[in-house]
Amino acid sequence: MGTPMKKIVEETRELEVRGEYDVLVVGGGAAGVSAAIAAGRSGARTLLIERYGFLGGMSTAGLVGSFCGFFTTGPEKKIIVGGIGENLLDRLRKREALTEKMIAPIDPRIASLRFNPEVLKCVEEEAAIEHGVDLLFHTLVTGVFRDAGENRVSGVIVENKSGRSALTGRVIVDTTGDGDVAWMAGASFEIGDGKGTSQALTTMFRLMGVDMEKLRALKFQALREKLLEARQKGFQFNRVDAIIGLTTPKGLVTANMTGIPHLNALEAEELTKAEIEGRRQVFEYLRFLRQSVPGFEQAEVASVAAQVGIRETRRIHGEYMLQEDEVLKGTKFSDGIALGAWPVEFHDPDTGKIEWRFIDQPDDYYSIPLRCLIVRGVDNLLVAGRCASTTHIAQASSRVTAQALAMGEAAGILASQAASSHIPVRKIPYTTVQSALRKHGAILEL
Repeated sequence: MGTPMKKIVEETRELEVRGEYDVLVVGGGAAGVSAAIAAGRSGARTLLIERYGFLGGMSTAGLVGSFCGFFTTGPEKKIIVGGIGENLLDRLRKREALTEKMIAPIDPRIASLRFNPEVLKCVEEEAAIEHGVDLLFHTLVTGVFRDAGENRVSGVIVENKSGRSALTGRVIVDTTGDGDVAWMAGASFEIGDGKGTSQALTTMFRLMGVDMEKLRALKFQALREKLLEARQKGFQFNRVDAIIGLTTPKGLVTANMTGIPHLNALEAEELTKAEIEGRRQVFEYLRFLRQSVPGFEQAEVASVAAQVGIRETRRIHGEYMLQEDEVLKGTKFSDGIALGAWPVEFHDPDTGKIEWRFIDQPDDYYSIPLRCLIVRGVDNLLVAGRCASTTHIAQASSRVTAQALAMGEAAGILASQAASSHIPVRKIPYTTVQSALRKHGAILEL
């Protein structure tokens, strides 16, 4: 056994309540932005708390650069996410910061949309402010508090440049990705496959100086073979299924190449190791590309993500848990509030390969139940995004951006309805949430 850690007793102190809200949304990624906009649009006094100085989450801080999950995987490529997600796409188009539908070189069944992360930061801020959302940047939630004897969270403790303070909310939406607020509130959860395996992490980066014509001619399988050969020759990287694609702004190439296995993103020390390893791999992959791939001889790193990309940590237990077979069979639920069709995309930490599994029927889709957003055992707490209530494998499909946007919109509507009605979130009829979603252009069936 290791040496027990020393402990201190923190001094008890009164905290200033710096704001009282109907809805508190914690985490300004895709799900959080959508939840806050939906709540603010519904008339709820809403605050969106974000640890960075901008919105977007993995889309911006993580430099993901592409929206996954907006289309079915059959030949028709039907769009399955509307509402706030579609509105954000329109805003990006008006700024010439979004590509049209792009078919992935990995598999013709996969389509995504590429965008400029810097423009997305501004677009999401503008949309939130237009709908009356208050924003609080550079702020970490470090705790929650409850009223004595009540099965609800009364608010959150935050730390920022102003010091330590409290914020109250009638309903709280956890869109932290890691389910931090739900964890602090004592909610039960699962991590990975239950045996210590979670998906690999990735540090995204962008390149300049690439010959675009040669890039367009690059085949996924040929690149994989080159990576396997390079690994055998001593290049120090794990992942061999690389995704390199054109992006916006023009002239830059986004590289989804690095793979950081078997590090727990919920432990600060291990997350630190992941950040360091990710950046090391960026320049090891650059060395490989310059030496081995035509068109990359003059490539340079233009930017590296501010944060390592995290695919999977806590999945909070909700009133229902979406199952792997329900994703693959295209199951539709009566309380469905979002559609999904992205394949199961599992980044294997051992092999460095991506395992893809598609929905059984082309152009089919599944729905995500509202119950997956309602935290079990807490009356006023919701989750949305990758920490929603799913199994390990189901989450490998439902975690992507378009579904996070759709889940967030539903969570924001439910939160505002519960806050105005002064009743537990699970008491709100799912049909009222669905009606509000349809009113604002969300897609709940095809």
